[in-house]
Amino acid sequence: MAYPALIHWDVRTLYLREGKVLRLMFYPNSRGVWVGDLYDDDVRLLATTHPATIAAAIFAMDGHSLRVETEDGFFEMQFPFEENEFDDIAKVLEDDQMGQWMTLFFTFSRFDFSNPLPYDTRAEIHFRAAVHHLPTELVKIRPSEPNPKGFKKQLKNRNQYIYYPWE
Repeated sequence: MAYPALIHWDVRTLYLREGKVLRLMFYPNSRGVWVGDLYDDDVRLLATTHPATIAAAIFAMDGHSLRVETEDGFFEMQFPFEENEFDDIAKVLEDDQMGQWMTLFFTFSRFDFSNPLPYDTRAEIHFRAAVHHLPTELVKIRPSEPNPKGFKKQLKNRNQYIYYPWE
């Protein structure tokens, strides 16, 4: 049995174990928009209203398994999502808005965020924002080039949709 690796991030200590499943839960913000809340075991990693940023975070961590939990139940899926799984997960979605969130998330789960299509002008900022907010030690796939000029401004704009971590 391998011993867990000890990681320091902020003032918290995280434990990494092999073969763990990431968890995605939801809560409504003050406007009633669903916020996707990503966890590694009980450690909160990222919360945002944008499914592309959650998908980019899982991509950056090279995640392959995800447990989606709602008030109506849970569903375990592989990442990227397989279309034939949508009927099963539809049973645990709380409303149409959550269904729209998850439909977008499933689409984004298929993106190669490190090599976006030339006409996709937003994939890079979602990927860079996710990498910026995740604990460095959990990121396995990073952008191949340094942050472009103007990234801080783009990140500040993107952060209005980030509910955790706070900056």
